[in-house]
Parts: sequence; C-alpha cells; structure tokens
Amino acid sequence: EKKDFSETLDMEGIVESSEKDSTVTTELTQYKVSSVNVSVGDRVKAGDVLCELDSSELQQQITDLEKIVNDSDTLYDYRYEQLKKQLESTKKSAELDVNEASKKLDELRSEYNNKKSEYESGQNDYNRLKGEADDLRSRAAGASDEAEAAMLMSEYQAKIGEASEAMARYESAYAQMKSINESIPMAEKALESAKIMASDSVDKVQYEIDTYSLTADSSSENIKKLDELKKQLDKTVVKAERDGVVSSVLAEEGKICREGILMTLQNTSDMCIHISVSEEDLLSVEAGMKTVITIPARKDDEYTGKVDRILDIKTGDGFDGFITIDDTENFRIGMKANVKIKTVDAEDVIGVNKKAVFSDEDSDKKYVYEAEKQDENSYKLRKVEVTEGISGDQFTEISGEGLEEGDYIVLTPGKCEADEIVNVRVSR
Repeated sequence: EKKDFSETLDMEGIVESSEKDSTVTTELTQYKVSSVNVSVGDRVKAGDVLCELDSSELQQQITDLEKIVNDSDTLYDYRYEQLKKQLESTKKSAELDVNEASKKLDELRSEYNNKKSEYESGQNDYNRLKGEADDLRSRAAGASDEAEAAMLMSEYQAKIGEASEAMARYESAYAQMKSINESIPMAEKALESAKIMASDSVDKVQYEIDTYSLTADSSSENIKKLDELKKQLDKTVVKAERDGVVSSVLAEEGKICREGILMTLQNTSDMCIHISVSEEDLLSVEAGMKTVITIPARKDDEYTGKVDRILDIKTGDGFDGFITIDDTENFRIGMKANVKIKTVDAEDVIGVNKKAVFSDEDSDKKYVYEAEKQDENSYKLRKVEVTEGISGDQFTEISGEGLEEGDYIVLTPGKCEADEIVNVRVSR
C-alpha cells in the first residue's frame, strides 16, 4: 500500500520583515528629542511625523541671525559672545553626557553581579532540592508498605515541584545575566564614544572662537548661514520616508540621540520566519525544502512555505535561517510561529512491511513473494526482485516489476516457495 515516508524537523521561530530594518536617523545630534509620536508596533505611512526635536534653540538662533543680517555692524561682537556661551554650554553638556554613560555602565555591571548571585544561589537551591527529591524516591522504592511508599512519593512530588521552581529561578536569572553581559560592551563603547564626542565638541567650538576673526563679519555669509539654519529647522520634524511598522524606538523625550539613530521601521508587505538551526540539524536543512507553519493566533490553520536560506555563520546557539511564507495575511511581525521542515519529501510511495523482504543465501538481491490470483481463493506466488528505498521503523519503500498498490505480499516468506499455490482468505 502507499505510505508516507516523509521526515520533518520541528522548530520555533519569529515572524520578521524579509527586508532589513529601515533606520530613521538624524544629523542634528545636538538637539534633544521634544516628542515621540509613535510606539513599537504602530503602523505608519510615508510622510507621517515620527518624532520632533527641540527646535527652540534653533529658532532663537534664526531670529537672532535675522536681526543681525539687518545690522551687520554688530555681527562680530554678537557672534563672538554667542560662541563663548556655546563653549560653556558645550562643556557642561559634554560633562553630563560622559557622566550619564559612565553611570549606565556602572549600573549594568552592578546588575550583572546581582543576577550572577541570583543564578548561583538558584542553582545551588536546585541541586539541593533535586538531591533531596532523589533521596525520597529511593526511600519510597524501598518502603516497607504501600502507605509509607505513597507518603514518600507525595513528599517526592512536592520536592520535585520546589526543584522545578528553583530551576525556573536560576534559568531566568541566567537569561537576564546573559542579556546584561551582552549589553556591557555596548555601554563601554558608548562611554568611550561619549568621551571622544565631548572632546571633539569642545575642540570644535574653541576652534571656531580662535578662527572667528578670520572668517566672520560678512553679510553674504550671514545670509548663507541663515539659510542653513532654516534647513536644519525643517529637519527637526522627522517624517517616515516609507510605509511600515515601528520595530524599535531609541529616541527618548528630553534626551539627545548621540548616535543619531531615532528608530527603525519594518516593511510588512513581505514577511518571513526567522529560525535558529542547531549544529545537529544543520546538514539536514537545505534551501527549497517545503514547510508547514502554524501560529498561535490560528491554531487549527496550517500555512505553507519553504526554506529560503540558512546562513553559514553561527550566531548564539545556532545558525540563522529564514522561511518564506506563501500567504502572510494572518501573520504579524514579532509573532511566534511553529515550523515543520520536510527534510525528506516522500509521500504516496509504495511500501511493505520489512518482514516481507528477503534475500537468497547466495545473493545480495532482495525479493518479495507476490500472491497472484488464480481463482476464487487460490493464488500463485510470484518471486519478484525489488529495490528498497526509504525505510521507516516497520515499513520500507520497494519497487519491482509489476508491483502496484493493492497487491498481496507474503509477510512470512521463509515458509513459502516461488510458484507455490496457496489459499488466501480475504477478511477485509
């Protein structure tokens, strides 16, 4: 009869955009964020206002420069005083930025040590409780009567529950500890970056003061500067350049984005499932393999897709892979998905019980006995050479001359001979 010898590999993944994130940036890193108009998960269209930068200082500069343009005689002294104020302001701002970055690094290191202590304590608790549980189980096995055994097993179950809770605590602490540990290098880099930017910012303003007498006091330059300031003013209102879903928001109201990255958007028109393939399964998975996908939101529905690609570089606990989705209507970015990858695609192939296949003593060839009907209950056994294909635990795929679905095959070939006439009673 026809069998399904297909093999699948079960994995969990996260729905993502097939395209890389679209990063929303600003070059005006000296201005604080005054308002953030979106949150993670919001859908936006091209032209929507995502956030705004504090433009009060810029507007004041424009107002002041517009007055100066009308009175160029006062430009030099005014600009010089502004630069001195800017130098003092830059020094204070730079010091605050460095202190903030240093404080964040110290907090992460302290938090990491706390979580490490929680992890070690939880692991010790688990080992102790597991040992106590094992002892209770051993005592129950050697109990003198059923009542004592039942009581000890009840205590064993309770102790196992406590051990499971202890495991959950130390696993949670480990995950947090790992996450914090991954953030520390970024915080260290941020501190070094803050120090460099602080030094560069102060040096830049000081350079402007030192060279101002050589470059200032020109009406045409003032007009050009005014035009640049107005262009910067337009840039303080940050708009979406494309449709998408907000996938992360780094901008914080009242704070400066030193790196210039405000947020990221993901394109929802083309989605995929991001999976992690273990080293043990890596060589079993190839691009193009069919997949069956289920999602928690529609538990009874199955969706089709295929393996798009598996990256050759290991990241974290496995190798990143991506599954295309044939119909993405019910999928949302960030949603969990269960994926069955069909590593062996062998549906509707002819198979028999392995017991039916035999070999001659002097040959490696494989055979089966097919029962060919002669009259009502009389059948003649035909010895058919077969080729085996994919095998399961009980059945194996075969092919041979004249064999097809529905043929009767002898399950105990050792008791039969070729061309023997046997009686077959069909019970079903």
